[in-house]
Amino acid sequence: MEPLTLYQCPKFQHCNAPICPLDSEWYKRKHFYGDRVCFYLIEAKKQHAKANFELSGLGYLFEAIVSLTPAIADTFTPIKKALDRAALTSSRMTNKFGRDHEQ
Repeated sequence: MEPLTLYQCPKFQHCNAPICPLDSEWYKRKHFYGDRVCFYLIEAKKQHAKANFELSGLGYLFEAIVSLTPAIADTFTPIKKALDRAALTSSRMTNKFGRDHEQ
């Protein structure tokens, strides 16, 4: 299976995050404090993230993002801090289909 590209992201048309985990050259980009962080990168750090992605039909996206998360967090301190905070909050993806799957 070929790697996903940033153009395959459901939010590609409206995303303003300078670092996309689906961008094969993400490591060449710059990220500054205050820049947006990829919605799906943040959601992948939440409790029940894999189930949330699968229930929304984005399981393939979860796998691609999770494999790059440690490298992205190690490269960009502001993103690491955002991901650490995100792990402590509830998912915004669950608003689409409820929380029954979390029990």
